[in-house]
Amino acid sequence: MLSLGLLCIGTTCLGMTSGEAAKDYDRVTVSDENYKQMFGEKPLAIEKTDPEMAATMKRYIYGDNFEQSKALNDTERELVRIACLATIGIEDVLEIEVEGALNLGVKPLEIRETIYQVTPYIGFAKAVEALETINEVFKEKGIKLPLENQSNVTEDNRFDKGLEVQIDIFGDAINQMRKNAATDVAHFNDDLAEFCFGDTYTRGTLDLKQREMITMAAIASLGGCEPQLKAHIAGNKSVGNTRAQVIGVLTAIHPYIGFPRTLNALACINEIMPPEK
Repeated sequence: MLSLGLLCIGTTCLGMTSGEAAKDYDRVTVSDENYKQMFGEKPLAIEKTDPEMAATMKRYIYGDNFEQSKALNDTERELVRIACLATIGIEDVLEIEVEGALNLGVKPLEIRETIYQVTPYIGFAKAVEALETINEVFKEKGIKLPLENQSNVTEDNRFDKGLEVQIDIFGDAINQMRKNAATDVAHFNDDLAEFCFGDTYTRGTLDLKQREMITMAAIASLGGCEPQLKAHIAGNKSVGNTRAQVIGVLTAIHPYIGFPRTLNALACINEIMPPEK
């Protein structure tokens, strides 16, 4: 419904007045500068066949979206976008994003760890495909593989270390969840502690704040996982990420997931971390 400056999509309404549409930046200049910083003079792949789409993408992704997601630094923005693209499985765009991220100074280990972080949420098949794409970019850039080991657990302590991180982020609800689980599904809770948190969250390079941003980006990109998304929005809050940063994560991935998933995720954010009145 669009009337009197109020745009309502689903259950989310965005109020606008005539002056609010004006931008305090030149989106053409900003998008050209940001794109050039990431890719130099390399044109968008569809520029020759579909110049209008190329222009729209360039202005929106590298102009508006860069300006709107400034609560994140360059590394955070690129990592959540890489998490998003790995989740939705768009390998050619992932390849481009990784190239641009490296040109901005994002470290190879930070990129690799992003894929390791999302693996419990997107599954091994998509994660391996993403790693294969990323490793091809690394090889082209002369980055030696394999990268350094970042594991911090052993077979003997991965459960204890993982459960410790789970409880640090989500509190005593984890103990209650484990206590209330039916016997035939208790192994899923063990897998969460051992694999999702023990094998993954305890790794080096990325800190908990970054890992929760990346996890939220993956779950929002999946769509249809609102209970888990709400839990990890709360997890972001627990580890010290602000509402501005959480909105920044959603903003950074929005061009790749579209408005329906974005607005569903925004409703979850507003429920768990409502805006200040």
